[in-house]
Amino acid sequence: MEQLEWAANVSRTIAREVRRHRQEQGLSAQQLADACEALGGNLPRTVISNIENGRRGNVTVAEVALLAAALHVPPTALVYPVGYAEEIEFLPGQTVAPLEAVDWWSGEPAPEGGALALVRRHRLLEAQIRQLYKTIWEQAISDYRWRGEPGGPEAEAAREVAQELTRELHELRDEITRRGLALPPLTGLDRPE
Repeated sequence: MEQLEWAANVSRTIAREVRRHRQEQGLSAQQLADACEALGGNLPRTVISNIENGRRGNVTVAEVALLAAALHVPPTALVYPVGYAEEIEFLPGQTVAPLEAVDWWSGEPAPEGGALALVRRHRLLEAQIRQLYKTIWEQAISDYRWRGEPGGPEAEAAREVAQELTRELHELRDEITRRGLALPPLTGLDRPE
């Protein structure tokens, strides 16, 4: 019985959040249905109305994803109302703050050594490297503009850090490959010689 009550609570939360986000954006149910259709989905106005009014007791994950995309919010915003509730029942009989539920749903923090942790580490390293090279580039342009000579000790230090992070990134890519996981695309950060 507890699981059925929990499932009903989840459905009510989704209904409330779909309505809240739709109304905050000034959309009618028909406009939301049209936005879903523009994304390639079929969620008629009557279905949206039934979801929002609780006449439709279950909403599929695919429908939550489609509604979230049409509303320009993450899917978790329709399931876990961060900022609108202090606690939610994220599993039968288990309550937490909505943000904790969002983190749990998205695998944050991811189990160490798991695929999610590896790919997230990859994304972080890539972003750090790209930011360092952007900083070096901007500093070189600034140095050239004001002093006529690009580079300097700050740029060299940043370049060394970027090269070390690039080596670390490629080691991580080797680990991802060894595990048979899908390798994230990498453009412009070639393996150092």
